[in-house]
Amino acid sequence: MKQATYNYRIAIAILLLLSPNAKSATCSCAGVSLTNTVNLTQFNAEQWQLSISFTQSDISDLVAGTNQINDETGRFRETDSLILGATYGINENWALSAIVSKIEHRRRNAIANQRTETSSGLGDSMLLVSYAPKKISPFNRNEWAYGLAVRIPTGENDAGKPIIFSEDLQPGQGAWGESLWLHYGHAFDQAARWQVYIDANYQVNGNNQRDYSFTNEWNLSAGVSYQLSDSWNFKAGVQYRSAVPHTRFGNNIPNTGGQWVNADIAIDYAINPATHLSLSTIQPLYRDLIGALQFTNKNSYTLSLSTLIE
Repeated sequence: MKQATYNYRIAIAILLLLSPNAKSATCSCAGVSLTNTVNLTQFNAEQWQLSISFTQSDISDLVAGTNQINDETGRFRETDSLILGATYGINENWALSAIVSKIEHRRRNAIANQRTETSSGLGDSMLLVSYAPKKISPFNRNEWAYGLAVRIPTGENDAGKPIIFSEDLQPGQGAWGESLWLHYGHAFDQAARWQVYIDANYQVNGNNQRDYSFTNEWNLSAGVSYQLSDSWNFKAGVQYRSAVPHTRFGNNIPNTGGQWVNADIAIDYAINPATHLSLSTIQPLYRDLIGALQFTNKNSYTLSLSTLIE
């Protein structure tokens, strides 16, 4: 039994070393996501809303299909994301948003050596137009909103010179992208203390200058929020993500793509009516990943601050 366990660990080590993305199993975990910062209905006419959020993601889970593998190689992968957002309400129904990001990746593959590889720099940006024909109010318990966005390749994607890091370790994708959003919310009473929501977005990503693409993915989420008091609000939901394998020169990259189900929990505190502080976490519930091995999200935590400006 001990010999079988030893052989199994050796097999994992060989797979990690032979992975096509230089020194590690491929990661398609979306450690950096601009979509999580978007709220299609949180704007007022002729007002600015500014936000800043910091996310730390641990991307060290090793998964084969639906099974988590006990990795004793000493390898780790982390990502820190600083995201700034600004939204302007053109009127009660239309808004424009802009998002910029700064990204830092850290990775160590103890099989090869103890050196930590780090890339840090400006990440990609996003411009979004949103339309909310209905919002929840004392006179309306349902809301709908739609969004259309373009992802702009403002981030560095050739870090690590002279030996360029793999694409999943770059601050930016190096490619343009588009995305569509849909939001629905319902309040159970006039005070809107209890609400349910459903959000969906579909992303299309282009190719960078090395003909690599993060390809396309679906993101769906649903949950409930409860207004604990005038200052405190609690939210709990479930996220579903489905991504096709990444490609280079039109060919699928091994060990990328799959399906993820995560729990999304957040607590929000209103410092005053215009300024909110929130803490949230995303924890994996289920993964079904393509290929022999993938490193994927273990957990992530986000601290956010937003304020309305007249």
